[in-house]
Amino acid sequence: MPDKIPDYSGDTVSVAGQFNLLIAGKHDGLVDVMIFANINPTTRKIKLISIPRDLYYNNRKINSYYPLFGMDELKRVIGTISGYQIDKFVLIDMYAFIDVIDLIGGVDVHLDQAVIDPSYKTFDDGKWSTLYYRVGDYHLSGKQALRIARTRHSSSDFARANRQQIILKAIQTKAKEFGFGDAGTLNSIAQSVLSRTETDITLPEAIADYFRYQGFEIEGGNVLSTANVLESKFSGDLAEEECKDKLPAISSKESLEVMIEDKCTQEDKGQYLLVPKDDDWNILRWYFHQLIEN
Repeated sequence: MPDKIPDYSGDTVSVAGQFNLLIAGKHDGLVDVMIFANINPTTRKIKLISIPRDLYYNNRKINSYYPLFGMDELKRVIGTISGYQIDKFVLIDMYAFIDVIDLIGGVDVHLDQAVIDPSYKTFDDGKWSTLYYRVGDYHLSGKQALRIARTRHSSSDFARANRQQIILKAIQTKAKEFGFGDAGTLNSIAQSVLSRTETDITLPEAIADYFRYQGFEIEGGNVLSTANVLESKFSGDLAEEECKDKLPAISSKESLEVMIEDKCTQEDKGQYLLVPKDDDWNILRWYFHQLIEN
């Protein structure tokens, strides 16, 4: 990181000819995955930038914006943080993720780090076990891919984000095998995804984008983390009034008290959060700018 960073504050911008997509994943209403995808038709590259769910913006974790305010607000906030306009979004449920991978016959991935999580219980072929993958090559079913994409207790959110990008790239690699002759499979995938997906992309747009971008190179490995522009910070005990500020408008005092009990949990009152180094949000915009425009 240079000693002096240009000022990238101001309105969000868009780069002519490029397309920015927010890819998000959820389970039980919680957003676990947030990936900023920049699609550049000139270079024929798709650059993936993972955003950790523990990033703390305007007195709340970034993944809380969806359950509190909806996907449009999360899209706007990530646009503000990155400095780039988000054109479209896809919020996919984990069960659709499983279905898509199974419908394309599984995916092939290489793990350059072992994935071991004794706390993650698995049930395969009638036997209970725990999550364990050595370094190596694997052909994964939808369920197996989801396990690798979600586990984090024995590694970190940053390592998990990198694995999520590896799986997305594997899905794209496998999808290249499908063409117009696979209309039945493509239709099944579309129906499965749409039934468990929130998006502002229409079905005709999705099909057109599939054929338009399927040959593009995916550039992964980009994760907002403490190794580049973030630092970890303990939140301390938030005052009740600060916690109230995190909540949407409430119609009555009784409803407010119930909402406080539900949303202002002990987890919110004391935890390690991620913030920009030196509390400078311009650093994050600089990071996105370097990846997208250089």
